[in-house]
Amino acid sequence: MNGKKDKMYDAFIIARLNSSRLVRKNVLPILDLPMIIHLADRVKNSKKVNRVIITTSKESTDDELEEVAKEYGIDCYRGPLNNLMQRISDAAEYFESQNIIEILGDNPLVHSSLIDDVVNLFENGNYDYAANISNDYGDLANGMKLFSIGLRVQVYKAKVALDHVKYPEYLTNGKHPSAYIFENPEIYKTAYLEAHGKWEFTNQPELNFSVNYPKNFELNKKIIETNYPNDKNFSLEKVFEQIKSEPELLRLFGAEW
Repeated sequence: MNGKKDKMYDAFIIARLNSSRLVRKNVLPILDLPMIIHLADRVKNSKKVNRVIITTSKESTDDELEEVAKEYGIDCYRGPLNNLMQRISDAAEYFESQNIIEILGDNPLVHSSLIDDVVNLFENGNYDYAANISNDYGDLANGMKLFSIGLRVQVYKAKVALDHVKYPEYLTNGKHPSAYIFENPEIYKTAYLEAHGKWEFTNQPELNFSVNYPKNFELNKKIIETNYPNDKNFSLEKVFEQIKSEPELLRLFGAEW
């Protein structure tokens, strides 16, 4: 694809500010930038991404996210708080998106090259859905080489997002909102990027980089503070090298009890 107009993928960063475990985590500052802006900037480096869209709720608690988006020149869409797939499909209709790259706002280390590889997989097989595989997928991940959690990139057709209305049970059963896609492979053509080859170093499924608790934020903050000054789009190789060279960081993974 040549030029921005030919890119058919909009990256939706899913975020809200009323998380009970770490309130306002998406806008907490790291090197004078909100965490979600660090993520947005990394996503923008993808060769496949057309627009980056912060996709949040209409609740007043998320007004600050819209303000941050405006301040940093990023598109924002606001929809239902709890019906995430409705929010995503409405945003896709509003922006006339053909294909969606879904990234969680509390995964600030997702890298542009990983996005590109998942999109390439999606394109090459004409799939309805593609993602890099991790323990997020439960039994579906059995026998596969898994990425660490907190680096997930999901790519799916916008028309498939509209199908969520056919599966209302997924709104209330506690499953991931897009699970109706990958749990129905007889209906949707799915594929997974495994953590092998160039991504072998990420085959550490016991690690979870997601920012769920204050200590997880501290982990991501330390990683960004170490690497960002030398390279604003620092690689995931640098992240894993730092974890290996600073084993004391391992205490910052996981839940707080």
